[in-house]
This record gives sequence, structure tokens and C-alpha cells, in this order.
Amino acid sequence: MTDNERVELNELISALVDERASDTERARLGEMLAASEEARRFYVRSMAMSASLFERAGEMQSERPEPKSVIAFPAWSRWIAPLAAAAAVMFGIWIARSFLGPNQPGTAEEQPESVAHLSGSKDCKWIGAALASGDDLARGRRLELESGFAEITFDSGAQITLTGPATLDLRSAWEAELQRGTLRANVPPSAVGFRVVNAAVEVVDLGTEFSMTAEEGGVAEVFVLKGAVEVQPRDQGGASSGQPRSVLREKQARRFAKTGASDVRDRDKKFQRFTAKIVVERMAHPLNYTRWSFDEGAGDIAAAVSNGVTNSKIHLGKNSHGDSQWTEGRFGGALKFSGQSAVQTKLSGAAARGTRSIAAWVRLPADPTLSGAQPFLALPLNHPPQSWAEFSWNSLPGEGVLGALRMQTRQGAAIGTTSLRDGKWHHVAAIFSTPAKKANKQHTKLYVDGRLESFSLKPGAHRGPGGMPASLAGTLWLGGQPGSSTGVMMALDELLLVDRPLSSPEIRHLMQTNQIISAESLAGN
Repeated sequence: MTDNERVELNELISALVDERASDTERARLGEMLAASEEARRFYVRSMAMSASLFERAGEMQSERPEPKSVIAFPAWSRWIAPLAAAAAVMFGIWIARSFLGPNQPGTAEEQPESVAHLSGSKDCKWIGAALASGDDLARGRRLELESGFAEITFDSGAQITLTGPATLDLRSAWEAELQRGTLRANVPPSAVGFRVVNAAVEVVDLGTEFSMTAEEGGVAEVFVLKGAVEVQPRDQGGASSGQPRSVLREKQARRFAKTGASDVRDRDKKFQRFTAKIVVERMAHPLNYTRWSFDEGAGDIAAAVSNGVTNSKIHLGKNSHGDSQWTEGRFGGALKFSGQSAVQTKLSGAAARGTRSIAAWVRLPADPTLSGAQPFLALPLNHPPQSWAEFSWNSLPGEGVLGALRMQTRQGAAIGTTSLRDGKWHHVAAIFSTPAKKANKQHTKLYVDGRLESFSLKPGAHRGPGGMPASLAGTLWLGGQPGSSTGVMMALDELLLVDRPLSSPEIRHLMQTNQIISAESLAGN
């Protein structure tokens, strides 16, 4: 969306809530919501936050003045109770579908073994088995920190710094439960909707930094350092208390207990403590990579660089359509496929031994035909042996969002939630891991535009053959089904293969800067 479109959308939402929107304005709002996922997210977020602000207005009038909010919405003079209730319901649906994704598995067997990793630490003393920077953290794991500081990075991109003594339960890539102690959460836009819960309150992040303290007796305090959070008090049994949700904004804080919500004592002193910078130590994890930038711009060879050494050249061959195979990319040049047969190259070095992460920029035509949904990339993974992956856009609405990123393996398919069929560049990434106790299983995570969209493989009605196709043995295919005489219509840029799983911050940084970075380079990012 452009800035002008965002302004127009904001004005249309304001007119709708004020009950002054004309039929033309309502139709225009419907068009914008149907055409843009960003518009739909903004609409639901605006309605949900405004509903919370309305419900809390009376309570706020009786409290001492709070610092002025940095979140400004139109001055809506009237409100309707059903609209507030609908907004709350829509907000729940939005969180569940947009951020957990329609592919959220329903059984523990399908859930990923790892949902986060220990990305940094300082003077940590653990209760139980010690942890080291880089260790994967499984869903359902309890972390008990006796002293020191531990930085946990979730696969969703959310990052928590835990201050000991503290106890934290990892529920998923999108949720943690603070049993006791203090944490500070930094949540990028790609992880909006991340939740921290405990016996007294549920905190849903709306794009912010916040701190939270929890006492074992069922008392919690929430401090918003930047942005905003939505809070829902809980009853003595840990369920939603029935009290309305409310929004806390920058420099606001609340205390939650069994007796209800109240102001925080010594708030300014606590804010000063929570805003102090915590420097943790990070371990650099070396990586081997193969990368095609597609910046040649001419000729019929695209060369790759592997850790600074040129190799794995792709011979493009003759273009039977007579048009250029090169086009303007997301960074520099890009490779364009116009329906000709797929091209291939033998993998060497780390890429030949097995790929654990793959990332690229892709641009598909707006609304391509369903017949154009054949794979645009296929390669062997070798973890586990004879495993492989094909990437395309999803043409089966019964299995997921039409046009979303689809990754097919012999075990099933993983499908994202963002349609790629819009003629725009999208950054896509896939992470592959093999559970320590299940060598023949494979866990996959898909990221689109820096956001985690899928973390499960589902069998579905369409899956690959039991063994790796002979044409994929040690070979990378681009632009169509391996061996097919016809291919896809698309553009591809900055293709990267890595021999270890990339973290969410690494993927986000790669997307934003086009730079391959080490773990220590992420300090403070």
C-alpha cells in the first residue's frame, strides 16, 4: 500500500465507525480490503484496538493521568456495542489465522520439535541441565534460570530476555508463559500477535517492546516501553476473567492480581530499571553457503558464489521465446523465466552435502493461470537421506491459501498464508531440520516476507514419490518441473542455499539488507 492509500483507508474506517460512510465509501472500503492483505490487517487491528480503548475509556477517566499515547486514531464520537464485540472476535480470528496460520497442526506429532533457540546469555546459572548459546528449545520446555540473563529468540521472530531468577514455559513459536521472574520482550512487525501469559494476565503484543514481572502468588505487572500491548485479566483458575480487554500504550503500566487491576507502585523507578540496556554474549555459528545473485544481466550463464569462491554455474541455454532472460531484480538484476523448459546445475560443496536453509526473492505474474503452478525450484536436501523439496505456488484451495508458497516433499506439503500472485517481489525462505530422535522425519518452516507462515508438513491429496527423483540427484532445477519441456512465468533473484538452519532474525536481516551475517552481527538488531 502507498502512503496515500493508507491515509484513504484510515479515513474510510473512521467514516464507517462514525456511521457516516456513504454507499460509495463502503464500496471503496470493500475493494481495498479485498485487494490488499495489508489493508485487511490494518482494518482488523484498528477495530480491535479501538474497541479496547472504548471499553477502557471510563476506567481511564478515574485514574491518574497517563503520558500521552503515541498511537493516534480518529476521534470517533459514537460507538456501537455490537461493533466492539465483533472487533474483538475479528481480532481473535486475525491472530489465529494470520499469525498462527491455517496450517497450524492439531496434534503434538505434527508440531515442530523446536520453537525457539537460546540466542544469547550472560552469567547464566540454570536449574537443571545447563544451556549454551545456539541450543534449540523445544515446544513445552520449561526454562528455570537461577541467575543471570538469557535471550530467547522464537521462530516467529519475537525475542525475550529473561532475568533470573525466573521460570518460563515455551508453548509455541508464538506464545510463552511466565511463571515467575522478569522478562523483556522485543517483537518485530513480523511477529505481531506474540503472547506472554501467566496466572494473572494475558498480554498480546501489537508491535512493541514491553517488560513483565510475575510473582508465584499470581501477581503480574506489565510495562510498555514502546508501542502498545493488549491485556486480558485472568481469574483465579487462569482463564479469561470476563473483564474487557484493554490496551496499554508507551510509558503505561498496570498491576494484575486476583483482586483486579491497579496502578503500579514506584512505576517510574521500575521503568528506569527496565529500559536499561542488557548486553548478552552471542556465539557465532559458521555457515557455508552457495548464492546466485543473477546480476550478470547478459549472456547465458549465471554463476554462484560459495563462501567467496565462484562455482556452480547455471547454463541457461537458448531462449526459444526470443525475449531476454534477464530483468530488473529486487537487488540488482534477476533471472526471468518466460515458460521455457527448466534449467539445471550440479551442486557442489556444502550445497551438495545438504541444504538446511533456502531463501530467495520471487515475483509471480498477477493472477497467473492454474496451469502455471508447476514447481519453480527443486533441489535435494539429503537430510534425511533421499529427501528433496519442490517449491511452487499453491493451486489447491482445499489444502491452503490459493497462490501461497507451497513446498512439496515426499512426506507432504507445507503451505504459507500470503498469496504470491500479485506481480510483486516477495522474500521466501524455508528451514529444514531433522528431529534428534526421529532421523527419518523432517520439520519444515516457511517464511514469507520475514514472517513465519507454516511449520508443518501435511500429507494432503498430493505428495511426492517415495524416493527422490533421479533427476534431482545432486542437481538444482529452476524455472519448471525437472525434465519438463515447458516452465513457469516468473522472476527469481538472490537465491541462497545454506548448510545450517537460519534463525528468524537472520532471515529478516537478509531480507532487509541482502547481507549474509553471522550471529554476533545481530547484536542489538
